[in-house]
Amino acid sequence: MKISEILKHKSTISFEVFPPKNKDGDISSIYYTIDELSKLNPDFISVTYGAGGSTKGKTVEIASTIKNKYQIESVAHLTCISSTKQEILETCQQLKDNHIENILALRGDYPKDPLFNKEDLEFHYAKELNEFITQKFPNNFCLSGACYPEVHQEAACFEDDLKSLKAKVDAGAEYLITQIFFDNNYYYRLVKEARKIGIGVPIIAGIMPITNSKSLLRTAKMCGTSIPYELSTMIENYYHYPDAMKEIGINYATHQIIDLITNGVDGIHIYTMNKPEIAQRIFDSIPTVLKELNHD
Repeated sequence: MKISEILKHKSTISFEVFPPKNKDGDISSIYYTIDELSKLNPDFISVTYGAGGSTKGKTVEIASTIKNKYQIESVAHLTCISSTKQEILETCQQLKDNHIENILALRGDYPKDPLFNKEDLEFHYAKELNEFITQKFPNNFCLSGACYPEVHQEAACFEDDLKSLKAKVDAGAEYLITQIFFDNNYYYRLVKEARKIGIGVPIIAGIMPITNSKSLLRTAKMCGTSIPYELSTMIENYYHYPDAMKEIGINYATHQIIDLITNGVDGIHIYTMNKPEIAQRIFDSIPTVLKELNHD
């Protein structure tokens, strides 16, 4: 089923996983993660494409297992910045052959290779990927896109970022998933301003429970995400106490989710970092609240 059809009837709860990276290319550990997450009855699970597409060959395999073995809708990430049109055609055909109906269409990060030529590309933006897939596979896929509550790092300003987001939606994105944020007010601003310029598709909130101080600071810097005073104080006080930081990260994400559900969020997407026990602890702590998200 297409995620857009689910969103017509309910708010969603979902997870993101990524193909494990190791020297041997063994991804078997991901299946324990999926097995545990499946017990939480998510509406869908998305599978990343890997940094620079480094694990892209495993995305279809994992997404297919989620869809065809676990009978959970899967969303395959697909980045285009370093891909040719032929490569995109082949990947989409593989997804179609595996009965996967949902794609998160992304530009992706520029490769770190100093010889990479930004001008010699077949795709420059996610909207171009949306247009290409829609043209080549009409009605086969539900396309979605990423959005940035605190503005994409390459955007000149919030207004320009919104215009780019509108172009992405106009090109075929049927719902959006946000980059991580730690201050819900940025999400509410994004939704409010997006609606003003005619972006009417559901905007799902992406939440990452950060359970390690160094990881939190690194992730915030990498994503251009601000850390609220309340959270920064906790980091400062418990930086050298990993067990305490794990509790703080889970509790902070849980309170974010409670607030978002209370204010009518379109959906919650948890970036699990392949740690199903973190999602389990959140679910265990607010079962009644999650029911308010129309999730049984």
